[in-house]
Amino acid sequence: MPVYDRSTLNNLIREISGGAALPACLLVGEHTLCRQAADSIAEALKGTVHAIDGDSEDQNATLAKLRSFSLLGGRQIYRVNGSRLFLSKNVAENIWKKAAKAWEEGSPDKAAKQLRAMLEAAGLDRRDDPGSLSEEQWKKCFGFAKPAGTLDWTAQLLAGQDETAAPARSNGDAGEMLLAALAAGLPKNNCLLLIAEEVDKRKKLYKAFSVNCAVVDLSVESGSSSQARKAQDAVLREQVTQTLRSLGKRMSKEVIDQLLERVGFHPAAAVTETEKLALSVGDAPQITLDDLNLMVGRTREEAVFELTEAVGNNDVDRALRLAARLQENGIHGLAVLATLRNFARNLLLFRALLEHEQYCFRPGMAPNVFQEQCLPLLKANPRWQSELNGHPFAVYMKFKTAAAFSLPQLRHWMQLLLAADRRLKGSPVTADTVVQHLLLSMMIKS
Repeated sequence: MPVYDRSTLNNLIREISGGAALPACLLVGEHTLCRQAADSIAEALKGTVHAIDGDSEDQNATLAKLRSFSLLGGRQIYRVNGSRLFLSKNVAENIWKKAAKAWEEGSPDKAAKQLRAMLEAAGLDRRDDPGSLSEEQWKKCFGFAKPAGTLDWTAQLLAGQDETAAPARSNGDAGEMLLAALAAGLPKNNCLLLIAEEVDKRKKLYKAFSVNCAVVDLSVESGSSSQARKAQDAVLREQVTQTLRSLGKRMSKEVIDQLLERVGFHPAAAVTETEKLALSVGDAPQITLDDLNLMVGRTREEAVFELTEAVGNNDVDRALRLAARLQENGIHGLAVLATLRNFARNLLLFRALLEHEQYCFRPGMAPNVFQEQCLPLLKANPRWQSELNGHPFAVYMKFKTAAAFSLPQLRHWMQLLLAADRRLKGSPVTADTVVQHLLLSMMIKS
């Protein structure tokens, strides 16, 4: 079977419904999309689903069930959520980025889960503290340079986990054992569904699945580039449209735009909020903007920071739209102003540091070069410790953004911010008008 994606998933469903054999299937990528696809596949298989948590899976027990004839009637589907079989240190850096992001966003449980996955990818015990490794040991274990800064939080997270929840280790290579079982043939009524966010496509097991079983790749490009945002937007619109269709409701494009603006790239939240809206309107077939404003608030804590991202990218339309949405959802104009002021101050600092040749920063340098060469020199000055704290890639992006502006331009921004602050506090002009005038003055060059 070929590798399927969002556009060809229905082909796989039709093949299964038509009687095609499916001993095993791997679903990789965005978790909500994988979960929905697994539900559709299980429905087409018409069997009993046995859910298994990959974070605490006993791989020997799963394999034993898969190879045994069940006493229960009908097809038996063993579904592993968060399978670790396709991990290796080649994907450890991607997992680390997710763990660091979750920690910075205040999600310790999610960060701990990613840390455990990274440790298992490197073949380490899930209770080992990666932060205690030397730079040489880190590089050897995970295949990328150890991040700069303090990593004390990794020990805190891993020390707090329940040791009884640790998975039993497989006797031998679980991947090789699964390959042998698939080659020998599974009982006709048994099927294995594996869901994984990260996979090493170079592994023998992945290649075997892509040739002899089925792989459904539901990955969505991450980041904030125009291409990534376009891909994310397409996924969200598809989620909202399908949910509306299943509930017999309609929503105009303008209302959908505002819903997605408030939810952000969280497919599960997009579905949940759409369902909530559909239920709230009762028998009415149309969901209006008033319904949206009543039921759906801004669900992203990082909403104000998206405004600074738009300003940094000189995206005038998006900045004005985000500023309006923030104020519509109860964020006071002074709070928006404070966010822009902190953003401008940071850019001014980083742009000033770029003027010092001893830090060796060049706008076109790679992130790993910045981390190895520039960051240690910058952090040698204790005066900037708080500003330079955080994930090295985030610091690199701040310098890269600052490089696009001149010192005179950033100093002018500070003057504009001061004038806007005075207008908000001492003039009858509305906050919307003051913020819009400020953004236009900052972003449109005369």
